[in-house]
Amino acid sequence: MATFIALWEKPDDIEAFEDHYRNEHMGLCEKWPGVQSMSVIKVSGTPTGDASHYHLVFTATFASTDDLQAALKSPEMLASGKDAMGLAKRTGARPTFIVGDDF
Repeated sequence: MATFIALWEKPDDIEAFEDHYRNEHMGLCEKWPGVQSMSVIKVSGTPTGDASHYHLVFTATFASTDDLQAALKSPEMLASGKDAMGLAKRTGARPTFIVGDDF
């Protein structure tokens, strides 16, 4: 299994970020080919109670690295990437994208 992960830093405009993410961005992500599951976690802090500079963690799982690589090249993934960059620019929430395989 392979996983795509987006770590979103805390936005300057939380309300605008969450509204767009929930009502537009996720709709684009749901069109990705080959996705087995998706989850979005709203970060509430660190285990010690400190604030985190992350706001959301998004994960999408795929059956294989090949499926993930195919999705990364798809028009659907490119559209969501373009939307993510616009969202980051408008709200100040910088994303970090990483991929990984089961250990």
